[in-house]
Amino acid sequence: MKSFVLILALLSLTISMPAQTSDGDFSFAYEGNAQKRERLADLQGSSQPPALELSAWLNSEGFSLEDLKGKVVVLDFWATWCGPCIASIPKNNKLQERFKDELVLIGICNPRGAENMEQVVQSKGIRYPVAVDPEGATIEAYGVNGFPDYYIIDPNGVLVVADCTNSQVAAVVERLLAKVPEPALPQADASQDAQSSSSTSSL
Repeated sequence: MKSFVLILALLSLTISMPAQTSDGDFSFAYEGNAQKRERLADLQGSSQPPALELSAWLNSEGFSLEDLKGKVVVLDFWATWCGPCIASIPKNNKLQERFKDELVLIGICNPRGAENMEQVVQSKGIRYPVAVDPEGATIEAYGVNGFPDYYIIDPNGVLVVADCTNSQVAAVVERLLAKVPEPALPQADASQDAQSSSSTSSL
């Protein structure tokens, strides 16, 4: 009888659990429908993502993607005039701090307004590396179509998510590093976070 009750309990638990995306499948984090993602066809899953053509690094010496093999890399395409980008800074700081030994988050600043980058870094307390895309070449190479846009590269150098849904960045990093997710935000904070994460500024 006890065995029968245990089996029923296990079945009930299995049915109530949400379906999980299989390891290696990050489609749950893709931003945009298939039509909007056509521009990313050659990027998604690439083992040779475009080089970072950046300058005026702050909070770090300059990196190449080759330098960062062995770590998860999050590219945050942002702009100093982009409200949702500024709102995302605390979350970016928290993510970098949480995975500081296994993750490098790089803020790639739009050249328009880049003269204000250092002031924004200081006033908003950005603690991760940032740099300017002086000619917009890196933005163009990655098919960025709004700000902020996040692109995530695994420790093997594979671009596993080209244009990640903003609210799913931490989930992708957690999966890549096989980490336990953080507890859910309180309801009020979660609603505010979702509103901020879903907002983008167009090019």
